[in-house]
Amino acid sequence: MTLIRFLSLCIIFCLEGWAQDNPPPKETLLNGWYLWDPYQYAIRNEGAGETLTGLDIELVKAITTAAKYKVVYEPISWRQHQEDLKNGKRDFAAGATYTEERAQFVHFSAPYRFEENSLFVRRDEESRLQFKTIPELLDQIKQHRFRLGIIEGYIYADPAINKWLKDPQNQDLIVKANNDLENINSLLEGKIDGFLADRIVGATLIWRTNHGPTINEIRLGIKTPIHFMFSKKTVPLTQVEEFNQAIEKVKDSSAYNQIISWYLHPVLLLQTIDTNWFHFIEIMGTIAFAISGLVIAYQKRATLFGAFLLAVLPSLGGGIIRDVIFNRKPVGALQSPLYLSLVLATVLIGFAAVHLYAFWQKKRLTTAGKHPSYKTSHVAEHVLAICDAMGLAAFTITGIVVSVMAKVTPLWLWGAFFAFLTGAGGGILRDLISGSKDIVSLRGGIYPEIAIFWGFSLSVFLMWQTNDINPEAIKYGVMLHVAGAFLTRLLVYFLKIPNIYFRNEEISSHT
Repeated sequence: MTLIRFLSLCIIFCLEGWAQDNPPPKETLLNGWYLWDPYQYAIRNEGAGETLTGLDIELVKAITTAAKYKVVYEPISWRQHQEDLKNGKRDFAAGATYTEERAQFVHFSAPYRFEENSLFVRRDEESRLQFKTIPELLDQIKQHRFRLGIIEGYIYADPAINKWLKDPQNQDLIVKANNDLENINSLLEGKIDGFLADRIVGATLIWRTNHGPTINEIRLGIKTPIHFMFSKKTVPLTQVEEFNQAIEKVKDSSAYNQIISWYLHPVLLLQTIDTNWFHFIEIMGTIAFAISGLVIAYQKRATLFGAFLLAVLPSLGGGIIRDVIFNRKPVGALQSPLYLSLVLATVLIGFAAVHLYAFWQKKRLTTAGKHPSYKTSHVAEHVLAICDAMGLAAFTITGIVVSVMAKVTPLWLWGAFFAFLTGAGGGILRDLISGSKDIVSLRGGIYPEIAIFWGFSLSVFLMWQTNDINPEAIKYGVMLHVAGAFLTRLLVYFLKIPNIYFRNEEISSHT
């Protein structure tokens, strides 16, 4: 009898152990999230609360849909999230780096993306650390008593960094936070000297908080694969394998590249164009477009209000039409009074200049017994053409940026269209309103074609970049396309390159 009881207990213990290692699959998995923009964050909807979104949120949605499961999210710190996985209170976590310690209590999925870590410091102290390798960086941190901000419970891309962070001798130099926004605030308040972060997350927060002039990124060149983690107490290996199959299915689909593009490209593009050099060419282009409207107003003897309308249309008209089509709120032109103020100032200065010049010419030529005649300086025309080329280049890029933010697909088609609309659409409106017989953008020289070509080129470049997001490549890619559109417009203008017409003049004259 004792032997039977002993065997029964052994069987019970074996079954309990088997049940713990092979729990029944769940149709709905409990997940958690914390602020980690652009991977996971909440956006407020007018009168409808908040919506959870982000790159990881959308990837999880696509993968769980492919695996035919559902996920429920709850806000929680990253450290507590891991504790819940260990205790079986939570089933699932995204955005995780593999470690042997974690592998004791979770199953890791196949990688679904990669991340790269960088060091972020104040620009006035970026020369404080001089290093080429990670060991040199860690030595410099210790030598200079550099206070380093990290996310509590976060595993970084380099094993040497993770080992250094666990060393008790280094704890007085480590400042732990719940998210990267806390680290940015601590950096600005002087509580830390720098912080480690995913470079996309750091770039996003710096751009959103307008601290680009204050905080600088130091690239470390370290990458790591990112996985899902499943609690061993609640999720069986068979279910993890189903997720692995779903990951491969989604990664091979167009949806994967679309999600990458939707959430990473807007941040990297906006970070690139939110610079002094891009603002400068935007301003010069806006002024040049306004002057082109004043030239027509002068020729048509328009009223002062008419001159303002003809000046504002090429400067802001294309962007406004684009934003109305996208239902963008607020319309870009309304976000800042700068550009409308520039147009207004250009009109008033032009009005004063025209009347002062007319008065001076009339007085000088009447004294000489001659009638006044007005000639436009070739130098002024050339300067206007250069500024106009700046505007076309800047507005072409802006059209692509807004197209990416609006998540249009396919980008190669709609990106080129909205680049044209932003760059040349206002000019078409101007010519229509002025009653001009010749709409310059449709019957004149090569102009909208430049925006279409370079818009298409940038769109294709961004689509190619979804396979391996590189912020530096996107930055220089944007700069190359700005320069390309600018130089193309100047070559067309100075070399007087003719356009291609649908019907030759010779044919039309004989019909």
